[in-house]
Amino acid sequence: MSFVHKTYLRPRYADTDQMGIVHHAKYFEYFEIARTELLRNMGLPYSELENDGYLLPLTDCYAKFIKPVKYDKLIRIETILENCSGVRLQLSYKIFDDETGELLSEGFTKHSWVKKVNLKPTRPPNKFLEILKLK
Repeated sequence: MSFVHKTYLRPRYADTDQMGIVHHAKYFEYFEIARTELLRNMGLPYSELENDGYLLPLTDCYAKFIKPVKYDKLIRIETILENCSGVRLQLSYKIFDDETGELLSEGFTKHSWVKKVNLKPTRPPNKFLEILKLK
C-alpha cells in the first residue's frame, strides 16, 4: 500500500532561530500539517475522524536533518502512507526545497488508532479502509 501526497508551505519567521534556519522542533509540526492534509486529500479530514470517535496518537517519530530549511523558502513535503495494519498507521515524510528539488529532511511518524471515548486501541474506521482500497 502506498499513497503519496504533496503539501507546500513557506516557513514563517517565527519558525526560525537567529540564523534564519527552521528550529528542529518545527519539523514535527510540518509533518503534522502534511499528515492532516494527506487525510483531507483522501476524503477524511482529521476533524471528521474525531467527530466519528477516532484519534491517532503518535507512538514514535523520527527526523533526519540533511540540509537546513530556511525562512521564507518554499518547501514541498511528500507524505507517504507506508503501512496500515491492525491498529497501527505509519507515514514517512520527505521535505524538499521546492525550487531546487534538493532533499532537506526525511522522517517518519507512527500512530495507533484509538477510540476517543476510552483511548483504547481499535481498528481503523471502515471509511478509511474503503478509501485505501480505492487508491
